[in-house]
Amino acid sequence: MKRIRVLPLSAGFLLAFVLVAAACGGGGGGNPFGVESELVTDAAQADALAFAPDGRLFYAEHWTGNIRVMTADGELLEDPFATVPDIAADIQTGLTGLALDPEFETNGFVYAYFTQIIDPSLPRSARPMVIRFTDSGNRGTDAKIIADDLPEVNSKSPFNSSGNVHFGPDGFLYVTDGDHDMPRKTGPQGDELPQDLGTTIGKILRIDKEDGSAPPDNPFFGETGADPRIFAYGFRSGFNFAVHPETNAIYGSDNSGTTCEELNIIEKGSDYGWPQVNETPFDCSAPEQIQPIHLFAREGMGPGDFDSTVGVSGMEFVSSKVYPLLGDSLLVCESRTQLMRRLVLAGANFDEVTEDDVIAKDCWLDVTTSPDGIVYYSNLKEIRRLVPSDVTTPTE
Repeated sequence: MKRIRVLPLSAGFLLAFVLVAAACGGGGGGNPFGVESELVTDAAQADALAFAPDGRLFYAEHWTGNIRVMTADGELLEDPFATVPDIAADIQTGLTGLALDPEFETNGFVYAYFTQIIDPSLPRSARPMVIRFTDSGNRGTDAKIIADDLPEVNSKSPFNSSGNVHFGPDGFLYVTDGDHDMPRKTGPQGDELPQDLGTTIGKILRIDKEDGSAPPDNPFFGETGADPRIFAYGFRSGFNFAVHPETNAIYGSDNSGTTCEELNIIEKGSDYGWPQVNETPFDCSAPEQIQPIHLFAREGMGPGDFDSTVGVSGMEFVSSKVYPLLGDSLLVCESRTQLMRRLVLAGANFDEVTEDDVIAKDCWLDVTTSPDGIVYYSNLKEIRRLVPSDVTTPTE
């Protein structure tokens, strides 16, 4: 298998490269962290990126419903790996999540989160789904629906009606479902939807990868009136999350829409406060909830300022072994600012953010790492990578 070999750049080549990167929207010129942004391929709104152990890059196209593959040699395959059926693509709905099975080398399973049309004659008659394909020579076969009973999209608004899917450290699928832009509605048990355990709206779910069922050790399994798949609740738009490589803790974001955008450590059975936070929008610590470990804000604004949210869209942990100047840190992409930020976590439980720096200025969507630890990220038209200019990555 061939792996990309990144060599130290000569001064002349580096100058030319920075000019090309700037022309392509790259955010690496003069970067103090020893990285340069390099174009990988043109891509139409790649909402989700995921690497196979053999170095293939799978990515999800928001609007078309296509899952595409780039080989480890850098060849973008002409035919899609798969296309999800009857996609309902809108501003925030479409093909938005992608995950490869931890046992991909033996089972070839690829999971996708998308929104499917229910009734073509009705506007926004759609429902979020989780589907699984099996890799067979770079083609997705044996399509199987894993979850098809999530609540329908809000017919008046598509916002916060989609989500994402990742594997947890325990081998179960974790699935996000937003508040469907209707937090003041009441659910089956009379509570506002993100607080109501009888619905998946505003929740993170933990499900079996084979059939979408709830594991018996889920926090509300067996509780009367509760959806047993719920792992944590009280989210507005907890779209993305990442697993810490040392502690296996899940770090997730939540966006209130106007203020107090959060970075949380997601704990089993815990309440993250939405929509109570909406009652005191300028006091980020007011709600009785699990308190965030960090609050995001646009440049020059505080997290409690109106319209300060950044729109976290992608998260990934990066290693100091590949990026010595970045160190072990959490990278976050922001859809509203197009910035990629580096957050350094400290404390006994890695629950303190001690540094917050801008790494790139063109990261709209997702960020992930290759098997060699190289950072790949996407914007509306490209997939790019961060080249550690003073590091050579291993080859085979």
